Amino acid sequence: GRNSSSSNNNKNLIIDDIQHEDLWSTGIAAAVVMGTASRYHKTFFMFPHGRKVIVPIILGTVALCLSIVTLKSCRFLTVLPEENSQVFELGPWSYLSPGTVYDGEVCLPYPSDMEVDTPFMVARMVSVLATCLGGGLLLLTTTMMCIPYSESSISLLGLGYILAGTLQALTMVFYQTNNCKGVGYFRGLQCKPNQDLVFCLAACVLYLACGWVLYMLQKFVIVPPGRSASQVYTCSAKSKSSDERKGILRTVEKSWTKIPSGETLVATVLVER
Repeated sequence: GRNSSSSNNNKNLIIDDIQHEDLWSTGIAAAVVMGTASRYHKTFFMFPHGRKVIVPIILGTVALCLSIVTLKSCRFLTVLPEENSQVFELGPWSYLSPGTVYDGEVCLPYPSDMEVDTPFMVARMVSVLATCLGGGLLLLTTTMMCIPYSESSISLLGLGYILAGTLQALTMVFYQTNNCKGVGYFRGLQCKPNQDLVFCLAACVLYLACGWVLYMLQKFVIVPPGRSASQVYTCSAKSKSSDERKGILRTVEKSWTKIPSGETLVATVLVER
């Protein structure tokens, strides 16, 4: 009895030690992240295009979330079959389970033996493309907080968002599927909009709005007046006057900025840490 109790105590001590080590490692990792962020936050968030660039970032984030909801939806449209028949709710990649089969509402993948017609396939394809394109564009837009872009690059971002909004709108081709025309797997006579169609329309509008802000309103997001640079080059080199014994690090920072007029501005700064 004593041996078993002592072994249990040893196991508890080992578990406590592991938990303490996990807490220590988590705390150290959090301290490193916070210290790095506090040291370089000015570098990451310089806002060379001004703080108004946050507007398309917010619009793009909300649009991407709504696009993901549409992609995972199983309530995009409602299939109305003949009278006294089961009503089905469908989405691009899944459908809502009948209430008589499962307890509660469950999104199920389509059966493997179901034939997918052209509108069905197009709706699936554009829903994935809109989500992937919107995510990539949002990632690029967030870099505008620390990287200066040329006007042509901003225009391409705007066109990309307009394309994402167009692809998102094409998801509504789903309503032309054979399942709404009396044939197909679900044999519905007609289809009516369901609740998740609102998310698709909202994502489409927000993508188009984000593209309009970037493409049509470049005056609000370009670099500050007098510094509308098309190309920026930087170079950093260690200075000979550095003294590592005293913990002094001196570097020479050089920056070449080519402005649209063709002239090149050169700036040299001696930084001591």
